[in-house]
Amino acid sequence: MKTITVPQASISLTRLGVLLPALVLAACSTPNPVGPDYKEPQTSLPSNYRFEIRKNGRSAAQRDRWWTLFNDNGLNRLLEQVRASNQELRSGLARVEQARATLRLSAADTVPDVSTSPSITRNRTSSEVFSGGRTYNLFSAPVNASWEIDLFGGIRRNLEALTADAQASEEALNSLRLSLEAEAAAGYFNLRALDREIDIVREGVETRQNSLQLAQDRFDLGAVSQLDVSRAKSELATSEADLASLRRQRTTQETALATLAGKPASSFTIPHSPLTGSPPAIPASVPSELLRARPDIRSAERQIAAANARIGVATAAFYPSVSLTGNLGVQSYQLDQLLNLDAQYWSIGPQVYLPLFDGGRNQANLDISRAQYEEVLADYQQTVLESLAEVEARLAATRQLAIQDMAQKEAVKAAQAARDTAHDQYNGGISDYLSVLDAERTALNAERAQALLIGSEFVNAVNLIRALGGRW
Repeated sequence: MKTITVPQASISLTRLGVLLPALVLAACSTPNPVGPDYKEPQTSLPSNYRFEIRKNGRSAAQRDRWWTLFNDNGLNRLLEQVRASNQELRSGLARVEQARATLRLSAADTVPDVSTSPSITRNRTSSEVFSGGRTYNLFSAPVNASWEIDLFGGIRRNLEALTADAQASEEALNSLRLSLEAEAAAGYFNLRALDREIDIVREGVETRQNSLQLAQDRFDLGAVSQLDVSRAKSELATSEADLASLRRQRTTQETALATLAGKPASSFTIPHSPLTGSPPAIPASVPSELLRARPDIRSAERQIAAANARIGVATAAFYPSVSLTGNLGVQSYQLDQLLNLDAQYWSIGPQVYLPLFDGGRNQANLDISRAQYEEVLADYQQTVLESLAEVEARLAATRQLAIQDMAQKEAVKAAQAARDTAHDQYNGGISDYLSVLDAERTALNAERAQALLIGSEFVNAVNLIRALGGRW
């Protein structure tokens, strides 16, 4: 950047009072900046979602602490820990602070740079130059100022670009926060679904222990063969292995949540709490609301604004730049003479830079900035399309999971009834033990599938909220 130096002022404020207002008037009279003015991208969106969830009335928009919709104190505590201690969020916040500081640094280019460098020197002249030589003191109190007059808006466009960069960084942080919150909430509900599955398998272990004892008693009475006892032992061992596997999965999930919460895994625990019930209904608004709701879309839009402004920066490089420099100060051989009018000196003058031949450098920079604009515009449109697809997928999953849940509940009831019948027939000597084992296995698998399905419904609700940008 060409600097505009403003007068080296000494102690006389009179000349500074004349020079600085002149510079301000020169800056204020600059024309509109070159380059295209920003216009928000136009996106073609459907009026409704294909798998829209019907709702009565209007849904409330809520982004901050959206998880309170689930009315789960354990989830509330976990998500507050994620917000307070997650290291990725701290890193993202640092990136935002960097962008804000860069913006402040650029904003400094719009005002004069004023400095002073008073000095006291003792000098000795050469006897070869001045007869006999001379020793003297020199007292100096200068004030220097520099300012680039932004005639064609290159500085203003750069400030516009950095402002959009800072806004994009803030929205990227919001997107990261929402993503981490959703990841933690989904992990929490997966863990609670595992707790329910653990309870089911533990009850199955107890049931098979009883079945083994029954088979052993009947074998001792000579009513059945050793085969029934062996089968009962095998099923019991299989259930115990499944229980150990589920507990291992729970530990893995718990340690992953500890990392998200920014806590050491060795001291982080979530109490055993089987997941029950159904997730709350999450009605979606119209698709156009996504453009305002999703922080990743807003971040992408701000990147377009930044790229558009940088086209203006590259365009301004083709035009002349004017720098105003000046100095105002006092110099004297005697300290007590420093305040005299005769000790004052000053100078002011413009410097003009006009690009005549640059080997195509400016044109190449302009072509790069235009191509970068087209790149971020395409990225924005892709982000919008992916967001719409994600919401549609989650809405469809909500509908299909509800149907699946109803069918699975019927499957569990039928399997449990078949298990009870098989036990009664075996005790009555009507059927063999193989029928009991098959009925128990079918009932256990149906109950475990239902536990996983409930977890899937809660996780899908979380992901739908995230797809909607934390709004519903």
